[in-house]
Amino acid sequence: MVSVFAVAAIGLLTGCGGSSPSDAEVEQQGTQGANGATTGAEEPATSQEDASGRSTQNGEEDAEPHALTDEEKLEVLLSTADMPVSPEGHSTYESLSYFQESIAVEYTLYQETFDESECSAVMDRINIDLIGEEPQSGLAHAYTLPAEEGSDEDYRPHIYVWVLSYDRGVDTSSVWNHVHEHCTGGQLASGTEEVEIAPFTLEDSAELRTDGISMVIHRDGEPIASPAAVRHSMTVDFGDNLVMLSAVGLDDSEFAELAAVQAQKLADHAETLDEEA
Repeated sequence: MVSVFAVAAIGLLTGCGGSSPSDAEVEQQGTQGANGATTGAEEPATSQEDASGRSTQNGEEDAEPHALTDEEKLEVLLSTADMPVSPEGHSTYESLSYFQESIAVEYTLYQETFDESECSAVMDRINIDLIGEEPQSGLAHAYTLPAEEGSDEDYRPHIYVWVLSYDRGVDTSSVWNHVHEHCTGGQLASGTEEVEIAPFTLEDSAELRTDGISMVIHRDGEPIASPAAVRHSMTVDFGDNLVMLSAVGLDDSEFAELAAVQAQKLADHAETLDEEA
């Protein structure tokens, strides 16, 4: 059995400080319009900046994905049909209050559970640092998958995928560089238990800026044989949007496959913008 501290400590980039998305729930808020992407034909391109400071051609924005509309958010995020198996539960959140009250919250879980260190401090702030200031709109899905067939445990894997849109370009590289610098390896330990953290790399994603981590709980030097002891998280910087995929209970290959599907949906949307430009 995984210890209580270990399950809690591995909580990353999900609803750490608020309600758990276990029931079907939809919160509505006003929509935010998308910025069109068109270019003038047969006229020399002249570069200038719009009111938000973005570079444009002939006064029109380029095909870089800007703040996604509510409809586009639904299109680019993983859906029920993209899950490896049919989910037992699915919740959707469309209010910024979900992110502000359940994800981007300041807490001291890692520093209380483990010795105070640069890594535990980084992990306590990672949600806040990734989300940053003043997101304009967001959408989150939470999926509960069936328990693994044949498993002695009744643990059900959880998958979280969300997107936040801003009025500026997103760049999370400095946040992840800080995490990798201070947390790669077994930097978090308490008693006989240790959390091993490694960078997560999505192959064949050269056109998208992706980054993330994998976390595995060990006891007495060996990985704990429980789906609940494995966590993965990946972000994608997508123009003016931050896309996050997190999972508890998927192994490396299962998460990599799901991450590849999410990345492909985003790449397809970017290609559509290019075609329309």
